[in-house]
Amino acid sequence: MKTHAIIPIFIPHLGCPNDCVFCNQKKITARLAPPSRESMTDTIDQYLKTISGRGIETVEIAFYGGSFTGLPIDLQREYLSAAKAYKDRGLIHKIHLSTRPDYISDEILTNLKQYGTDIVELGVQSFDEEVLRRSNRGHDRASVYTASALIRDYGFELGLQLMIGLPGDTYEKSVASAREAVKIAPSIARLYPTVIIKDTALYDMYLRGEYEPFSLEETVR
Repeated sequence: MKTHAIIPIFIPHLGCPNDCVFCNQKKITARLAPPSRESMTDTIDQYLKTISGRGIETVEIAFYGGSFTGLPIDLQREYLSAAKAYKDRGLIHKIHLSTRPDYISDEILTNLKQYGTDIVELGVQSFDEEVLRRSNRGHDRASVYTASALIRDYGFELGLQLMIGLPGDTYEKSVASAREAVKIAPSIARLYPTVIIKDTALYDMYLRGEYEPFSLEETVR
């Protein structure tokens, strides 16, 4: 029986300082504008109705799409205060968000703590500097270690996300990145295969023959 439910709130491409080669968040989330507080609470209320009576023990509100801590601080507070109201009433149990390693600081984490945030996931993608550069990530591997330590120091659950098969990636580099993630020992780890989406730099690179994706067999391996 399923005992864990996630209520997703999509914030398409908000808070991201640059366009990673693989990213078109507007297409991924199929939304063009950020949610208002009213639409956010409507979404939560609808999900809670479907969850009720199903034996769900843990309910999370999770912010997906953009880099949450890159949002203007007032908008972060608006979203977080809405989520915290449900947590304070015991209707949800955790607040969960994703962001970039270079958008973590004492000020940011203090604000998240104030609003009862529980889980902070970092979009790491790779620990290889060449892969990060060719993917236009805009941060280096050192920022991952710094951000991970700081998140832990503040008592949050830490999540790390890795993406397999980005430009410049190899089997060996993917395994090395996984080993680095294991050393950090996050509470949550996610492995994503690289998917080519239209209207992205990666799609253009593929058409020009500058990028060859991993095969299904390579990705599974």
